[in-house]
Amino acid sequence: MRTQPRRLGLLGGITWHSSLEFERLLNEGVNARLGGSSAADLLVRSYDFQQIADAQAAGDWDRMGAMFAADAAALERAGAEAIMICANTMHKVAPAVSAAIGIPLIHMLDATADAILAAGLDTVALLGTGYTMRDPFYRDHMAARGITTIVPQEEELAELHDLIYDSLARGVVPAHAPAWVRGVYDHLRERGAQGVISGCTEIPMVLTAQDVEDPYFDSMGLHVDAALDFALRD
Repeated sequence: MRTQPRRLGLLGGITWHSSLEFERLLNEGVNARLGGSSAADLLVRSYDFQQIADAQAAGDWDRMGAMFAADAAALERAGAEAIMICANTMHKVAPAVSAAIGIPLIHMLDATADAILAAGLDTVALLGTGYTMRDPFYRDHMAARGITTIVPQEEELAELHDLIYDSLARGVVPAHAPAWVRGVYDHLRERGAQGVISGCTEIPMVLTAQDVEDPYFDSMGLHVDAALDFALRD
């Protein structure tokens, strides 16, 4: 194991609440492995989430892909040795980011798929934003690894999307939300889900591994673990 971590470039601020959690987990993870006063070596590009949310709603993914690609290249020039996109939904533009850099993109969906396959599962629930649940990019990425993802029916899907953008993204957890999200997962379990992907970095605010009996795949935590492995391996 290295005695100093490799430098990671984070595309964050999507939202800033989850970005802070990424930074905390990365710093704690480095310190746990190296001890002393060790901490992660990070470069962070934090976005104004309102601008991101507006572009998502307008379907302007090409512009966001170009912006994220340019920012990833800037982080590389600043010394980053790998890039992380600190959100599930924005992995829709991961191909553009990967094409713009000469360093690894530590891919959140790959880290999640690795854990699902290691658990011996092939069908899981996916809870995330409406973009993540409706758009084929997530389903197709998992299908390429032999994993089927099941998403809520449209009424619950839309309500979950609104919960994320109207409340959780602002750091607000409505009192009813944890029990309601657990109910959404129960419906997916009835449809064959063997476990659940926390497919939005805000989902752990309302559903954690302690809330379900089945395997729980925390995409943020798995992404961080993959980044720590990269940052510290010889």
